[in-house]
Parts: sequence; C-alpha cells; structure tokens
Amino acid sequence: MLNIAQGLDRGATMEAVGRIETIEVRSAERSRPSIAVEKLGDLPALTGLRFFAAFFILVGHATPMMLKFTPSPQLVFDVTNCIIEVGMELFFVLSGFVIHYNYADVGRFPQPQNLARFYIARFARIYPLYVLFLALQHVLHGGDLRATAFFLGMTQSWVFILLGGVPLFGHLSAFVTWSVSTEWFFYCLYPVVGWLIAMTRHRLIAALALVALAWLGLVQVVVLYLHDQEVNAFAQAVWGPPGTAFWGWMISLSPVGRLPPFLIGVATAHIFITGYGRPVSESERRLGIVLLTVALACLIAMCGAQSVGSRYVNSIALFVYSLSIAVIIFCCARYRSPFSRFLSTPLLIACGDASYSIYLFHLSVLEVTRVSDVLPWTWYNVFYVGFRFSAAVLITIAFATIMYRVYEAPARGATRALLGRFIGPGASRADRYFPIVLCVGIPVAFSIIGWIISFFPWFIRLWH
Repeated sequence: MLNIAQGLDRGATMEAVGRIETIEVRSAERSRPSIAVEKLGDLPALTGLRFFAAFFILVGHATPMMLKFTPSPQLVFDVTNCIIEVGMELFFVLSGFVIHYNYADVGRFPQPQNLARFYIARFARIYPLYVLFLALQHVLHGGDLRATAFFLGMTQSWVFILLGGVPLFGHLSAFVTWSVSTEWFFYCLYPVVGWLIAMTRHRLIAALALVALAWLGLVQVVVLYLHDQEVNAFAQAVWGPPGTAFWGWMISLSPVGRLPPFLIGVATAHIFITGYGRPVSESERRLGIVLLTVALACLIAMCGAQSVGSRYVNSIALFVYSLSIAVIIFCCARYRSPFSRFLSTPLLIACGDASYSIYLFHLSVLEVTRVSDVLPWTWYNVFYVGFRFSAAVLITIAFATIMYRVYEAPARGATRALLGRFIGPGASRADRYFPIVLCVGIPVAFSIIGWIISFFPWFIRLWH
C-alpha cells in the first residue's frame, strides 16, 4: 500500500492527514462539548502521538527531497516510505479512537441535536484551515474550477474521475488533502457505526465484531493489492490509459482502503471505555507496559522488514501496523508509563495541537527548502544536507505552531460559534437539520454526481 501511494506522487504522497486531525479534547474545542467529553477525561498522551503521526509523514516526504546524493541511498528511501505509511495508519486508527471516545453517545442518542453538534464540531475542526490551504494553492498554482467544486465539498477522494486526463485528487497542487477528504467520509459514516455498536448490549462483543469487520476489509484490500493487473484492465476499459491510477486510488487513497484502520480505532476506544472507570492494578499496569513494548517492537520490525520485503510482506504489514498501533494507543491511554509521560510533555502537546497545520503545509515548506542539485558523498555535503534537513523540519513545526495559535484555533472557535446558532435554545427543527445537510448531504450529492460523470462515457460506449 505504501509503495502504491509513493508511485502516484513521489514527492507528495500521503499527506494527513490529518489528519488529518484527531484529538478533540483540547481546550480550544471545549465551548460546546459532546456528552461523551463531559463524562470522560483528557488523554494528553494521544495528542503527543498525533504529533508523531505528522512528524513521520514530514520526515518521510523530506528524505527524498533532501538526500539527493549519488549514488542514491535507496535503502533509506525505502525505510522512510514505510515510516510514511506508519504515520498514515497512526492517523486513521487514532482518529477512530478519539471520535468514538468523545462521541459514543451520538450513536446511543442519534437525535438531530446531537448529530448537528457532532458535525459542527468536526466541520469547525477541519474546514477553516482546509479552505485557507485550498485558497493559497489556487492563488499560487491555479486549478480547474470543476475540481475546485469537489475539493470544496471534501469529496476528492470519494470519487475517481478524470478531468483533463488527470485524476481528480491530483488537481490544485493539493494532493495532500486526499486524507482530509477520506477522513470526512468517516465522519459522515461514524454516527451509523456508533448506532450499530450501541445496538449491541455487550461492548466486548461489539468491539470484536467491529475488529472482525475491519479484518475482512483488510483482506479485501490485500486481494485488490495482489490482483492489480485485473483491476487495471477494468480501469483502462472504463477510463482508458489514465485509468491505471484507479488501482492505487482505491486501496491507498479512497475510503475503501482506509476504513479498516478507522474501524479498528473505534473498536479500541469501545474496549477502553468499557474499563474506563475500573482502577488499574499494579499487575495490569505491568502487563500493559509489556504489551506496549511488544507493539512498539512489532511496529519497528515490520517497518524494517517491509523496506526490504516483497508484496506479500506489504500485505502482512497492513495487519501488523493497524493492530500494533491500536495496542499502543490503548496502552498510552490507560496505563502510566515512561512512554506515555514522554508523550504528555508540554512541548509534545503543543506540537500535537499543531499537527494538522504541520500536515497540510509541510510540503509547501519542503518545496522552498529542498536540495535542488544532486551531490556527491562528501563529509561537507552530508553536513550541509543534514543541516538543511533539520532546518526544514524545525521551520515546518514552528510555522505550524504559529498557524495554530494565530488562525486555526481562533477560526475553529468562530466557526463553532457561528454554526452553533442552528442548535441554540431558539433553533427550530429545520435549523437543527441544516448542519447535517451541510456536512453530509452536500458531500454525498457531490460524490453521486461525480460517479455519474465518471462512468457516463463508459455507459454510452456500452449502449452503442
């Protein structure tokens, strides 16, 4: 999966993320907490983990842009490619955990008021910084207005459509936003997942069923990964030669390929909530530290094996990464350990808060600071590249931290306050449905229209 995404865009694969964003318990978002946030406490170690998810992606993308030596350090590139995938898996598993931890009651009590509050919180978390990033990309690089509509609707990863012979996700010089789009799909889906979990009386059974469903999804992804020729043959029959990007899109970028890690995160949170009020004994804490150590070792070993392995090793990595990360998240959330204390330090908390900005803007900083010439291996060049690499990372983190303080957090609060009027005491029933239509109805409508446009030429050919 990792190598597929890298092949789609060597310099801008993966993104996050981001995040992609994940953690919901920061102080900037407490003005309208969900029911679950009021019941459960903060988990600061997960904010530190969120920073490392963004950091792994930053380092993975920076490596080929900085280490331009001859001969090329291919093994280093292979390892950092794996690190990117670990960062992406961490983002999606962590996202599933935090969403369910904070909003489990959205599934138990799916009234319009709760659904609207959930979508307002998610929209305010994602959209202000996202739309600023898109605006900057459009000003600096231009773009197809047809693609812009899908990007504004956050559906660019939901639909495979060719515009001017280029896949939709490759437009606007904003490839990095594919994970934001995929994450938004999961937000739209989560209330249904939460409702299905709430229908099951036994939490452990519900969590295990969800893990089993996620594993079936991973098996589906592996089957598609190993049958690339058949998938490509279908894609070329529908879209012509550019359709070869369909295979990589489906298993690496689309919600289909990324849903299993998200579901595993939801299941992990469900298990965690089950024992939330139970005190941790010393023997359980020690067992948790052992499990955490084993999970970290598995993650490192799998990353090393994948960097020199075959396609079958890549397939195994899909299972090892998601499950190891789930164990790490659970142990960091439940047990006090040197690792969880390290993740909870104020510096990592501040960097974790800025992880969404790190993810969105890291490629823009790297484009400015990248090494342009291929260099021979000399001590001077190694020192020069190392200094430039470190400076690029520090500049990215500093810029993202400032962006979070100056724009992201204030814009999030302002957006929540603005949309919060639709769920205030004097709001009508129609008002409460507006955030749901805005956050779910419009993206779904865009995706349906996109698929109709995408398959229309093929249907015409079949008809004739």
